[in-house]
Amino acid sequence: MQKPLLLTLEYLPQHGGIAKYLESEVKHFNGDVAVVKAQNYLMPLWPQWLPLIWKAKSMFDKSQCDGLWVSHILPIGYIALMWKWTFKTPYRVYLHGLDLVRPRKSLWKRFWVKKILQNADEVIVNSKATAELLCHYELDSSIARVQYPRIKSIEIEKYRSLGKELRQKHGIDDKPILLTISRLVKRKGIDLVIRALPMVWKQIPDLVYVVVGDGEEIDNLRLLSKDQNNVIFTGSVSEDEKYSWLSACDVFILTPRDDEDDFEGYGIVYKEAQIFGKPVIGSKVGGVPEAVGDKGMLIGPSNVDALSKAILTKIKGDHP
Repeated sequence: MQKPLLLTLEYLPQHGGIAKYLESEVKHFNGDVAVVKAQNYLMPLWPQWLPLIWKAKSMFDKSQCDGLWVSHILPIGYIALMWKWTFKTPYRVYLHGLDLVRPRKSLWKRFWVKKILQNADEVIVNSKATAELLCHYELDSSIARVQYPRIKSIEIEKYRSLGKELRQKHGIDDKPILLTISRLVKRKGIDLVIRALPMVWKQIPDLVYVVVGDGEEIDNLRLLSKDQNNVIFTGSVSEDEKYSWLSACDVFILTPRDDEDDFEGYGIVYKEAQIFGKPVIGSKVGGVPEAVGDKGMLIGPSNVDALSKAILTKIKGDHP
């Protein structure tokens, strides 16, 4: 393929790892890539992808594309398979983890996921852990090529002063900062970090926990921490402010739960934190160990006691 058409449910300016991952794939491709954000053309009922066929075909012809890139195998993969059978159009499938977890319980969806992958010219996964999920579809992980998320160059020095300004703005000054950047959903385990903090505060009473992001769990998390003055929720922030918090913090933590109905395929933010030279704490879930690598600390999922000890270890700088 020299000029593919990317069909995806997530792309910039949306926030999130998948949008950034795909943007990086487009930028690093040796050629032009046309992009269609599929969510703008989906119907509320099945087959919700039908209107997307006409938009995709129009863009494909107008841009003189010669192949498809498909992210979110269902429902968009149906179109790729249809075009392969009808027009012999080659296609590449991007898999992120959750898109292989959710269809597992449906015989119908399992059949079509397998069929789409078997007919793909190329399958790209974001981690080895995601590739291992292919066994649920009676497919070998070797059919997929692992492409870890590429991390763009970050001007570290630019954010040092901005990080100091954030500390002053929030009255943190020289207090140690524990930082999480994430969508605020149950799977991310942010509530577990909050539950672990009382044990930490016994030894480091001035520690401030900053949570950057927004999501459906925000009210529950605020309620859980309502009696604590040193937990800060910033809501959604710009990329510049996100990097400023990474510069300002002392330790980055994100410890997702092990959820059979959800999956953490990788985690670009761990790598971004490490670029800023920050100690990182993650959990032994999905592709997180691949993202954290040997330089970070990994703990078992949903273990509040282990969380407390890990935070104390990293904040005190006593690296194991």
